Amino acid sequence: MDPVEAFLLTLCRYLRDRGEMVLGMARAAGQEKLLVSLYGLWRRHEAEETGFLKFMDIVSEILNCEDCLERLKEIGIEEFRELDGEPYMVIDIDKVSRLDCKHILGEEEG
Repeated sequence: MDPVEAFLLTLCRYLRDRGEMVLGMARAAGQEKLLVSLYGLWRRHEAEETGFLKFMDIVSEILNCEDCLERLKEIGIEEFRELDGEPYMVIDIDKVSRLDCKHILGEEEG
């Protein structure tokens, strides 16, 4: 699986479980951007499905692929950064909210 597809699959699983709460609180606070720990995504990664042994293997491949980074920026994943030794991503709340996670997760009706 393409690293961006693998990342989005894992991100959408996270958003399905926590997105409404996390994005809702950020919007209520008037935030446009949000710093999200990648630890929350690790638990939702399935190696058999993505072909990547660890979630951070996906992130490492993305960080070494300019095209991958650009594709993620288009959908609201602005950057990856480390803070106090912990991996995070900075997201644009409005763009990430528009992700079609039902399609990505194969949960479309009909």
